[in-house]
Amino acid sequence: MEWVKEFYNRQYELLTDSPLNHILRDDLVDKMEELFEGKPTNLLELGGGTGQFAVAAAKRGYDVTVIELIPKAVLKIKALAREHEVEDKLHIIEGDFYEAEFNNPFDCICYWDGFGVGSDEDQSKLLHLIEGWLSSGSLALIDCYTPWYWAYTAGIEMSLDDIMRQYDFDPYHCRMIDTWWSVNDESQAVTQSLRCYSPADLELLLAESKLILDHTIPVGAMDYDKGEYKENVPLHQAMSYTARLKKNTG
Repeated sequence: MEWVKEFYNRQYELLTDSPLNHILRDDLVDKMEELFEGKPTNLLELGGGTGQFAVAAAKRGYDVTVIELIPKAVLKIKALAREHEVEDKLHIIEGDFYEAEFNNPFDCICYWDGFGVGSDEDQSKLLHLIEGWLSSGSLALIDCYTPWYWAYTAGIEMSLDDIMRQYDFDPYHCRMIDTWWSVNDESQAVTQSLRCYSPADLELLLAESKLILDHTIPVGAMDYDKGEYKENVPLHQAMSYTARLKKNTG
């Protein structure tokens, strides 16, 4: 996972001026509440990015702990929390969640759009950590990329102002490959690689765990020919799905 810090640092630099960094993700808070079927007492977000979900959840009154690896992104989370006056509801940790330790368990753990970094063994280790961080009977919500969608997108290239992005797919290791660069300096291109999991693949990872795949929700799909995002698509067309993992009380 040597590429991780370099990629997310560079991605943050490329997106520094993006207006998307200022939009709170109330839609993800809605999804969490729908899947949780109630209101968790406290929640943990892994890989918080620039804080759009964590701050939105704090604004709704949740006690939120968010852990983020990239220092500049942590500063953005803090600034966004001040802007929305939720510093007292938000505990921000800068660091690697593989090395995190928590004194108290959480009712809900969310990992949006990032699962799949590293090997299957890395994912199994993370799921084991999540199991230990959850209180009995609680939930984890994890976005997983689908292999069928990302195999289809291989070779697609797109632009956002002066940022370029190209997809590829490794069929042997079932990984989506995502390369970013500035049109002003292609030599600084960075690439991420995420393991794609069908629900059946995810269940294999959970075989030795107390976590059970309880439910899945397709996230959506981009129609690159029409340049349109389709929010409601069946699982076999979706770019990813949100997996609801329930900690077995037995």
